[in-house]
Amino acid sequence: MQLKEIARLSVESLFSQRLRTGLTVLGMVIGVAAVVLLVSVGHGAKNYVAREFEDLGANLIVVQPGKSDKKTHMGPPIGAAQRKMTTDDVRAIERRALNLEAVSGLVLGTVSARNEDSISNITVFGTNEQFPRILTIKIALGEYFTREEDEYRRRVVVLGHNVAQELFGDENPLGRSIKLNESEFKIVGVMAPMGDKLGLSFDELGFIPTEAALKLFNDDKLFGIRATASSRVSIDDAVAEITEILKERRDGEEDFTVLTQVSMMESLNTILDMLTYVLGAIAAISMLVGGIGIMNIMWVSVVERTQEIGIRRAVGARKRDILQQFLAEALGLSLLGGSLGVGGALTLTYVLYFIFPSFDMRAPGWILGPAFLLALVVGITFGVIPAWRASKIETLDALRYE
Repeated sequence: MQLKEIARLSVESLFSQRLRTGLTVLGMVIGVAAVVLLVSVGHGAKNYVAREFEDLGANLIVVQPGKSDKKTHMGPPIGAAQRKMTTDDVRAIERRALNLEAVSGLVLGTVSARNEDSISNITVFGTNEQFPRILTIKIALGEYFTREEDEYRRRVVVLGHNVAQELFGDENPLGRSIKLNESEFKIVGVMAPMGDKLGLSFDELGFIPTEAALKLFNDDKLFGIRATASSRVSIDDAVAEITEILKERRDGEEDFTVLTQVSMMESLNTILDMLTYVLGAIAAISMLVGGIGIMNIMWVSVVERTQEIGIRRAVGARKRDILQQFLAEALGLSLLGGSLGVGGALTLTYVLYFIFPSFDMRAPGWILGPAFLLALVVGITFGVIPAWRASKIETLDALRYE
């Protein structure tokens, strides 16, 4: 039997039972769409995290007290340091490192910010004047504090957008004073709205000079050091310089961990890639439901068409012809289900991207082909047994079947 004839008979058979065919195809559509959609979600999460890292700043270098397992690339646990990190370390790196554009110590703490009757609990970053060149900080009013203000422990503060709104409403806060805990700080700048970056709301922060922060929190050690390399190609050289300088200041002991934006992204990408594959594998299981649906409809079709099979065998159809026709019907169901599933999922991801442009979950091209191919493999695999059963029906038994 020619392929054209097999295809025609298969299409006629499928369309003779439109509702049953439609429901069977729907199972395959859902399975294929689930694979594409869940992989798209994982891919979108990876893109989102990468964009958040890039928005924070380029060529970022993170130095944390304490030594961690280098295999993790995620830094030491907080409090793991045996020796404290100080502003003298920052100044040494600033003087001697040739491949850094900017370097700053970092102090962290939570304070209550008060203005007359208004009060807000905020996180304070203690940094130097170079910090806006390390992380992308946009100033809407005023300016960031200067080097002199840091060195002379001037109590000045740059407020996040939401903090300024909560404390002053629509009034201009520049030049006004607020109390951080019990210390009075002068407002020299207000940040532009920045939103959340990697789970941290920059609009709820305050930035004060490093020396003032150490005094405010009655401490003499840094939470860590942040720096940015002069270019992406010089990151490794910058890391080597920082490592050499700090080891020298610690008598050769490497009691610190240096991480780069690249290494952190590689670790996160590994995790997110694994998550994407797991999601895709879980969704692929749902395609088995579609395959079982195809097997079910094919089995019912064999039973219902037993006499038809007998007549065709009586007029000269071979077992191979019967097998090919039923396999062609299974293939037709898979083609239709795979095409609609891939097309529907692709359309849906673009619609969702249009509605939520901040989370780009447009389906990656590399998943479309495998998802469609998987639909064909599942459909044909589950259609083989009914097709084989149909081809084994003897002519006389089929003609006598009621």
